[in-house]
Order: sequence, then C-alpha cells, then structure tokens
Amino acid sequence: MASITVPDPLPSPTEDAKSLWKAFDGMGKDDNAIKELLCHRTSAQISQIARAYEELYKEKLMDRLNQEFSSFLQLHSKPAIMQWTMNPAERDAKWAYKATKEKKGERGSLMIIEIACGSSPDHLMAVRKAYSTLYSRSLEEEIAFTSAFKEPLREFLVQLVTSYRYNGDNADESSAQSEAAILYNGIQANHLLQDQVMRIISLRSKSQVKATIRHYEKEYGKTFEEEIAACTSPFSDLMKVVVRCLVSPEKHFAEVIRASMEGLGTDEEALTRGVISRAEIDMELIKEEYKRRYKTTLTHDVIEDTSGLYKDILLALIGPEKEP
Repeated sequence: MASITVPDPLPSPTEDAKSLWKAFDGMGKDDNAIKELLCHRTSAQISQIARAYEELYKEKLMDRLNQEFSSFLQLHSKPAIMQWTMNPAERDAKWAYKATKEKKGERGSLMIIEIACGSSPDHLMAVRKAYSTLYSRSLEEEIAFTSAFKEPLREFLVQLVTSYRYNGDNADESSAQSEAAILYNGIQANHLLQDQVMRIISLRSKSQVKATIRHYEKEYGKTFEEEIAACTSPFSDLMKVVVRCLVSPEKHFAEVIRASMEGLGTDEEALTRGVISRAEIDMELIKEEYKRRYKTTLTHDVIEDTSGLYKDILLALIGPEKEP
C-alpha cells in the first residue's frame, strides 16, 4: 500500500512544469513549493512532468534540481529530492552500482538483496536494463566479478538478481512440502548456501516461498526466522533478510528505518533509501509494522530525528498516520 497522496483534481504535466519553473525563478527558489509538488506526485507523474519541463524550457528537470540544491545548507535535502525525482529503475540501478563498490561487503549485499527480493519481477528487469544502459555492463556481471563479495555469496546474489519470478498467488503444495525438508536439512547442517537451498530461495515465486515456509513451520514446530537465527552459518543474517524481503518486506524495512535513527546521529543514506524506495510500494504496511513493533509512529521518530526541508520531504513521502 503506497503512501503518496496526489491532489484532486490533478494538474496537467505542463501546468506542473510551469509551477516548478516559477518556484525555481526569482530572487530565491521556493523550496516548499518544489517539495509540495514533487512529493505529492507518483513516479509515473514525475516522469511526465520531466518531459514537459524539458520541452518547455530546453533543460532537464534533474539538471535544474541539481543546480538549485547545490548549497551546503541543502546537503541533507538534496539527495532526498533528487532520488525521489529520479526514474525508480535508474535510481535502484545506481544504488546497486554503489552496493558493488561498498568496502563493507555486508552493507552492499543487503542493498542488492533489497532491490532483488523487495520489488516486482518487472521492476527488477527494468533495473537490470537501466544498469546496462548506465554502466555498459550487466548488473549480474558486475556482481560476479566484483571483489566486494566472496563465494558462495557472490553466486547467490547473481541468482537473486537474474531470477524472473512468477508474480501470481498460485503455489504447489507438494513441492512446498518437499522443499521445506530441504531447507530444514540445510539449516541443521549450518549450510544455508548449499545449491538446493539457493535454488529454492532464489528461483521460486514469492507465493511458493511463503507456502514452503508455512509447511516448514507446521512440520518442524518453529518459525523459520527462529531457525535461521539459531543457525551458526555466517550467512544466517543475510538469509533472514532475503526471506523477509520475499515474504514480509514491511518487517525488514521497518527495522532498517528504525535502525537508521537509533543511537547517536542519523544514517541519512539508509533512512532516505528506506523511505523513498517503499513510498510507492508498501509504506502504509511499514507504518503499521513500525507502530506495532516499536510502540511509536514512524512520523514521530522522523520529526524527532531530522529537521528542515529534509524532514518535510520524508514526512510528505511517508504520508499521514492513520487515526487510532
């Protein structure tokens, strides 16, 4: 469930392009007007606005935003407004590229997993196409040859990004039952990345993975997450993220967003990515999970932990909290 609210009636892309030009023009730009317009449009609507803007003013909207948000005072808000305005597939492709260059391989692998397992098959395909266009090589090639990841994790990540999963609700219960036993054996052997386990998790549809986990928990009497947590494999934490992104991504992203605001300082990169990447997908579910788990609202924590235009951008994308 998306959290983006758009005005009704909705202005035409040309009208919105003219409004942005007006907000850019004059003695000083109108930050609030830019935020209110862009953060209350879907990515598809922003794409139409960007085309209209370029036709009218012979410059790219992203170039103008980059120019307008170039001061040191906008160090926090610039990444948020730029990333939100960007085409989602291109945005994820750039995040994936950054992930392959991370010195801390675990952080990079988590980003790859979120992109591969937390989105639809069509979106993942669009990300791969955008990656090839941007970097003149495929995403899977980048992962396969980067030094950021080691085997067998590297092979697993390649399988995740190249899988085009069935996106429906059907599941084969017989296969789910037999594959639950394979997962059990892999966990008991502390070998989460053995070939059969990797094939099940990386290739099966989300509905099939859910059915397999359902059979697992019925047959072995423990939750799948508990079993993974008890496993001594060095890949147990990553496997938990993979399964969560496939089965209940709202739990994973509620945790990621919360972690970004805990302790001293704010991990703005993680917070921005968490909010922007889910605003059009399942932010309403994330807010519900956040409230259930942490006994407070996401809105409250963002207000407490951020400030200025950056805070206002995040709150616009998160949307209002539901009344109790």
